[in-house]
Amino acid sequence: MGQKSSSAGVTGGKSSSPEISKLEPGDHIYRSMKGFALAFHHGIYVGDDRVIHLLAPSKITTSYPKCDTCGYTPDMGGCLVQTCLDCFLAGENLEIMKYEGFNFNLILPIIPSLKPPYPAKPAQEVVDTAFTLLKEGFGIYIILTNNCEHFATYCKTGHAISMQVLLFMRML
Repeated sequence: MGQKSSSAGVTGGKSSSPEISKLEPGDHIYRSMKGFALAFHHGIYVGDDRVIHLLAPSKITTSYPKCDTCGYTPDMGGCLVQTCLDCFLAGENLEIMKYEGFNFNLILPIIPSLKPPYPAKPAQEVVDTAFTLLKEGFGIYIILTNNCEHFATYCKTGHAISMQVLLFMRML
């Protein structure tokens, strides 16, 4: 991978997604994951082009230069990190998770005891929760029980849920 400019993240380059102009601190954001058709990476946008997100343990052994904007390198993993938006996006398009008006029950008739949608917390509370967890931790990354989506939904609603995991379990 060649040298990057200071305006682009280590993992991707400037995204031109139209959703970027709609971003507000406290938004639960996500992007697709290269190589995985139905998998998404989630985080909380905290303002100033920064995102807090939980990374899976890294399998990368090659050394990469640090992002000039946030210091991120792709070999970081297994922890909560704060990165620039470009490093979070990794060249993929930004999506903003909509909580209002979204009927989770349309895609989740799986678990009757689960009664989403949970209401979203006020934006500043979401940001404060993300920063508190960045400082104090969110536990060990475990794909089925403690992944990036669990982190983002916990910050946004107070309930750690991964729709991806629930849908995957439904397909088994």
